[in-house]
This record gives sequence, structure tokens and C-alpha cells, in this order.
Amino acid sequence: MDLLVLHPRRASARRLAKALDCQAATVYPEVQPDLLVRFGHREGPEGRVLTINPREALGKLPRPALARLFRLHRLPYGAGNAGTREVIVHIVDARVVGLRTKDPFTIAEKQKALGTAIRALYLIGLDFGVVKVKVPSHGNPRVAWVRTAPVLSSLLAKGYAREINALIGRFLTTPAPPARADLNIADDNDILLGADPEFMLKSTKGRLVPAYTFFSQKGMVGCDQLRAIGELRPAPRTSPQALTESIRNLLIRASNRIRRKSIRIVAGSWPFKRFPIGGHIHFGRLPLTFQLIRALDNYLLIPLFLVENKATSLKRRRHYGCLGDVRPKGPGRFEYRAPGSWLVSPEITLATLSLAKVVAKNAPYLRRNLFAVPEATQAFYQGNKAFFRPLLPELQKELATMPGYKEIAASMIPLWQMIERGDEWDEKTDLRQTWLIG
Repeated sequence: MDLLVLHPRRASARRLAKALDCQAATVYPEVQPDLLVRFGHREGPEGRVLTINPREALGKLPRPALARLFRLHRLPYGAGNAGTREVIVHIVDARVVGLRTKDPFTIAEKQKALGTAIRALYLIGLDFGVVKVKVPSHGNPRVAWVRTAPVLSSLLAKGYAREINALIGRFLTTPAPPARADLNIADDNDILLGADPEFMLKSTKGRLVPAYTFFSQKGMVGCDQLRAIGELRPAPRTSPQALTESIRNLLIRASNRIRRKSIRIVAGSWPFKRFPIGGHIHFGRLPLTFQLIRALDNYLLIPLFLVENKATSLKRRRHYGCLGDVRPKGPGRFEYRAPGSWLVSPEITLATLSLAKVVAKNAPYLRRNLFAVPEATQAFYQGNKAFFRPLLPELQKELATMPGYKEIAASMIPLWQMIERGDEWDEKTDLRQTWLIG
């Protein structure tokens, strides 16, 4: 198949074309190319088979349109304060291929900045680009600008070419999924599942009991940097059932540490004012791609959205837990941060982790994107469950055909039944009651 880099007279585009071993052009050719890379160029039809950086996404780049898009998704955007640290991140299909900064960052700050840059391109619908991120000492990173015709050295162009070729290869060679959903998806290099679901402590009078009262910041049961929120940090497992059992054991450990029945352990989205909490899911042995993020947003987050407490989840998403919320953690490792704390019951915990694994394992086949229409995105941030409930059966039907689904089908029944009844998860009951411990 022929590949063309279309660009507005950029030397960097010619370097990229050389690295890709293909032609470059500043005017759309008479013959439509099979594969088209738009290097900041919006003119002409798309590629016959695939377009990398489609025209529709490039149309969202003018500053007013970008400001509206990022405001909808609660992604900070703009120049920010003078003197703020900054980092320039080059990304192809959610892979960081280059990074430039003069400023020092902690590991956590760097991960937050990279997650912000990846999310910016994902929300726009781009396949590659460069993002400048401003990183304050306190608060969330801010996108300063996004560019789709980056300045590339010969070395950086080779990095872009490597990942663009990989993206094309994944698109062209992804086979149809096996016909049987009862095929076991485990193998010697099976993906790892981890999690650090958060919880909080509440007195009988409804007051906050800071987690640091009983737990240190480090350890498998600990508290976060604010020291008010508790976290469970089980070791990664390949089995959702084993991970759920590890979480149960850590809850028992937490209960034994607290002892007082007058203090409840609660989860969900927003136990206290100014304290949103989440159910972060970690993946290992699994390279991050935009298609993987899209699959998690559609096939995992939407079912969880339908059983969340609407009032508290709306408050939480003013701060974090929005679409595309990921953080890279190293090669083949990342954290998906969009869900609330599904720790509310063992049934929801097992269903969440089981579904997370099947979706992640089968992401190349799960191509549906309900958020392709603006109405769906608006409904999500408005907590409009009625918009998504009629769309769920198609997602369920598709999931049921995926390899590995039969293994988790029984675990999914409580979640599907809650959605069918229109129930929301209970954020007030002590986790010791729902998990039958202590």
C-alpha cells in the first residue's frame, strides 16, 4: 500500500517521510493514497484505507474550538501563570516518543504531565502531535498548546516513524476475534491487573476521620498524600478473582486496624466535601494506545457510570475521573483513573475487575465509540443515565462474543441486574457489612 505524508511546506515532514520511506507532498495528489499522514494539512479527501490525524480532528485545533472542547472535559487549558514549569511531549498513539524540559519534576509530577498530554490528543481525536504542558507546584497540569506539525530532528522523526509504522501495522493486521467467547484468554504473558481503590472513614455523626489516624502513607493499606483518604494497594494479579480476594484481605487488615464499630469505612465518589475518591485500575504487560483508552471509556466506564450514585459522581467529575483519564507508569504499564471507587461491594468489585480485563485484552476488536457524537459526551458529564441505558444492550452483545467473556459471565450478573433495575451503588453502608468482614 502506498503511504503519503501531506504537509504545508515543512522540512520536518520531509524528514518524517524519509524515515517512513514514503513520499511527501504539499498538495493533495490526483490519485487518492491508501494511507495518508496529515502533518498539519487539512486539504483533500482522507486516505482510502487509513488516515493518521484525520481532517475532523485537525478542525478542532483552532484555539476557540479547543477551549470549548477542553472546558467540556474539565481539562485545564491556556498559558497559565508565568514561571510555571513546563514540558513538551511528543506522542504517537498514546506512546511518548520524545520529551523536552529544563525543569525538575518528581516521578508523580512527570506521570501527571504525560497523562495530561496523552489525554489532550485523545480528546481531540488525533493520532500524533506535540503538546506543551504547564505544571504548577500545586494543582493540575495545564495544556498550553497542541501542534500537529511538530519540529522534528532526524532522530525524533525516526521515533515518530517507528510508532506510525506500528500504528499502521496494528490497523492492517488486527485479525477478527475468535468466534467463541468461551476461549480462555490467559497465557504465559497474560496482562497484569492492579488497583488502588480509595476509601474514607466516617464517624457515626457523619464527620470525617482522617485515614492517617490509623494508617501510614506507605504500605498495602495506607493513606494518600492528603492523608485523609485511605488506599488499598494489593499486589498485581492476572486473575480478577485473585485480585478481588487480595482486596478482601486488605479490607480485613484495615478493619482490624480501626477496630471501632463507631467508624464506618465508605467508598463511592464523594464521601465528603472537597474529597473526591476513585477506583484506579492498573494494567501491566499491556502497551497503552488510544484505541485501548477508547475501549475502556466505552465498554467499562459506561456500565459503571450507570450504577454510580448520580449526585456524588457529578461532584467528583468536577475534579477528576473524566473521559480518557490515564497515567503512564512505565513501559507496558498504565493507570486508568476514570471510575469512582467501586470498592462499595465485593460483587461490584469483581464485576469491575473482570470486565476491565476482558475489555483490555480485546480492545483491538471493541471499536464502538459512543462518544463520537457530542450529545453523548454532554450526557456523560451531566449524569444523564437515560441517554446511555438504551445503548447498553449493544455493548453487552458485543462483549459477550469476546474471548474470555464466558469465564466472567457469572461475575457480571450483579452489575447487569443493577443496571436493568436502575439501581445505584450504596455509598453509605460500612464496607465491613457489604464485604461481610469484621
